Amino acid sequence: MSRFPREADAPRGGVETVTLALTRALCQFDDLDVHVVVLDRANRTVSRTASGRATVHRLPGSRTPQILDVLGGPGRARLHRYLLGLRPDIVHFHETYGYGAPSLPLPVVFTIHGFDHANIPAERRTAGWLRAPLWKVVEAWGLRRQRHVIAITPYVREHLHGRTTAEIHDIENPLDPAFFEVPRQTVGGRILFAGWITPRKNPLALVTAVGLVRDAGVRAVLRLAGEPTDAAYAEEVRTTISRLALADRVELLGRVSPERIRAELGAAAAFVLPSLQENAPMAISEALAAAVPVIASNRCGMPHMILEGRTGFLVDPEDVRGIADRLIRLLTDDRLQREMGAAAHAYALERFHPTAVAAKTRAVYEQVIREHRARRVRPQAGGSGGSGVTPVGS
Repeated sequence: MSRFPREADAPRGGVETVTLALTRALCQFDDLDVHVVVLDRANRTVSRTASGRATVHRLPGSRTPQILDVLGGPGRARLHRYLLGLRPDIVHFHETYGYGAPSLPLPVVFTIHGFDHANIPAERRTAGWLRAPLWKVVEAWGLRRQRHVIAITPYVREHLHGRTTAEIHDIENPLDPAFFEVPRQTVGGRILFAGWITPRKNPLALVTAVGLVRDAGVRAVLRLAGEPTDAAYAEEVRTTISRLALADRVELLGRVSPERIRAELGAAAAFVLPSLQENAPMAISEALAAAVPVIASNRCGMPHMILEGRTGFLVDPEDVRGIADRLIRLLTDDRLQREMGAAAHAYALERFHPTAVAAKTRAVYEQVIREHRARRVRPQAGGSGGSGVTPVGS
C-alpha cells in the first residue's frame, strides 16, 4: 500500500519513486504476485491496471484530513475492507496509513519514509504549530502497535528508539537501475538541485551561495529542477535571483522527468541538496549512483548517506558561506570531482541497487509470514509452527 505514479516515467516525489523501483525489482521473482494498492482522490471508483507484472488497484481517496483518516476515517475503512477482500499473504505499507496497519488481521510490515511531526515545521505549513504535535501523537500511537518496521536509514532507526517494540529491519530505498548507467559528460561549473521548491528543501540558500561563488570569480551555473509547492517561497527564490543579478547563473527547470534528471546528472559537476529536514532523499541516492559528487546538509538522515570528503561534503544548510566554499573547492578541482564521483558510484552500488534491496525485502516478507502463521497456530497446537512461503503480495 503506497503512492504509485499514474505514468511510470513521471513519479511525483520520493515515495512514488521508491514504490515504482521496488515493485519492478520484486516482480523479478517469478513466484511473487505483486499488487500495489493506492488511495487516490482522483478516482471515483476502483480501477485495476497492469504495471509490468504487477497489478495496481486505485481506490477512491478520502476527503477527510489525513491525520483523522489514518486514525479511523472513511479512507482507512475502505482500504482495510479492500485488503481483506484481496487476501494477500502480506501487506507492505509505505504510507502514513501504515500507522493503522496493526488493526488488520493480516501479516504487515511498515516502511517509514518520514515523520510528519518533523517535516511540517520545516515546510512552514499552515497551522504547523498545531499539526506537528498532533502528528507526533498519531505516530506514537501507531508505532507502539507495530510488529515489524523497515528503517530506510539509521536516522529513522534513531527516531524509533524507545517508541516501538517492533523488530526493525534496516533496508535502504532502491533506485531505478538506469541511474547507475548514466553517461558522464560534465559541463564545467554545472550545479544541479533536484527536489520540491519548498522551504524544507532550502534552495534559497543554494541560490545565495551561487552568488558568492560568482563573486569569487569561479564559473558556476545552477539548475533548479523541481516543482514549486509553496507559491510565496517560489516567488522569494525568483526575487533573490533577480536581486543578486543571477539570471544568467540560475535556471529554473520546473518539474522534469526521470529521464531528464539523468541527463542533468550526466552533465553536473556537483549535486547540492541543502535541506533543513530529510530522512533519506532519493535525489542524493540518484546523484551518487550517477557518479556525481554530492554536497548535502549535515542534518537528519543525510550524514548517513555521504562519506565526508570521499563521496561529497556535508554542510550546515544555514551557512551560505560554507556551502559556497565547498562548491568552490569542488568546481575548481577536476581531479577531486572524478575521484569523488567514482567513489560515489561504487558506494551507491552497494547500498541502493534494486536487486539487493528486493532480496532483503523478500526475506522480511518470509519472516513476517512465518511469525504470523506461528501466532495463529500456537493457541490451537501449542507450538511455534509455521510453514513455507506462498506467493507474496505487496
